[in-house]
Amino acid sequence: MNKLHEKSPCCQAKIYKIGGKRKKCSECGKTWTKWKKKRGRKARRPDKKLISDILVSGERASHIVKHKNNVSQQTISYRLKKVMPHCRRVIPYPAGWLIAVADAIWFSFKGERWTLYVITVRSTVGGKAHYLDPLLLPGRETGTDWKKMFSSLPPEIMNRILALVSDGFRGLHEIAKERKWVQQLCHFHLLQQLQIQLGSWKKLPDQPIRKEIYQVVCRLLKTINHESKYSLELYELISGPKCPRRYYMICNEMLRRLKNFRAYINHSKLRLPHTTGCLESTNNIIRDRCKYLRTTESLKLRATALLRARQTVACNYIKLTNFTQN
Repeated sequence: MNKLHEKSPCCQAKIYKIGGKRKKCSECGKTWTKWKKKRGRKARRPDKKLISDILVSGERASHIVKHKNNVSQQTISYRLKKVMPHCRRVIPYPAGWLIAVADAIWFSFKGERWTLYVITVRSTVGGKAHYLDPLLLPGRETGTDWKKMFSSLPPEIMNRILALVSDGFRGLHEIAKERKWVQQLCHFHLLQQLQIQLGSWKKLPDQPIRKEIYQVVCRLLKTINHESKYSLELYELISGPKCPRRYYMICNEMLRRLKNFRAYINHSKLRLPHTTGCLESTNNIIRDRCKYLRTTESLKLRATALLRARQTVACNYIKLTNFTQN
């Protein structure tokens, strides 16, 4: 039930008004103001330069303290925490049709794994890629969580995506197939798997066949007019008795999804990058800026502010005229 007449908080007695700003208790005579003044010092204006210095440039808070008087490292961290929610995008997203580059990075908090999903979008005519707000979810990288990430994108961006560039994660392949997007698989991840198994420093007895398979794979990924020739040559090499089992598994999977590895050639009008290198470098920066964090809330806040502050990243594509015809 609402009170019709307010009583004094000290004696629950009748209240009298004194002037226009104070009140008085009729029982004990205690007075108080109607508008309580906020205690403590006045709030400082958010120092947006901290985001540029710490998150973008990578300067440590301990280094900033040396250039400021009577300011501790905890104060710098507190001010950064207060200013990060106010970070907003300035550069608008590109117009026209888009391609998306997707990658994930994982962190561990109290023995539990968390995955940060990152996406950039770039115009099909070229230019720089623009970061979208990341999504932090518990657990390992899954196709279900990638669907949550794409469903969180603004409709004006989601409806303009034509292609997806990613690593070999099957969850992203299913999303691209469901939405009828052109998918380009990362060459770097494929070649890295072969280089690790190359065995040059171990001096393995089957090292010549490993090196030959690696060279044929490189030619197959780059050739424009001799796809069938190098595909047949690679199939004969991995079908031989001297081919290591690991190489057979990697190359057999590559041949099965060859059109996805060569999408940047078959769909040259989209100007697709053939690697996810722009996000690989971004993930390294995120891991460096967030390696001392202890909570998932601080990780999400800092990663979002970092991508909003950087806004864009170089995402180049290779012109097919630069390739030598084999």
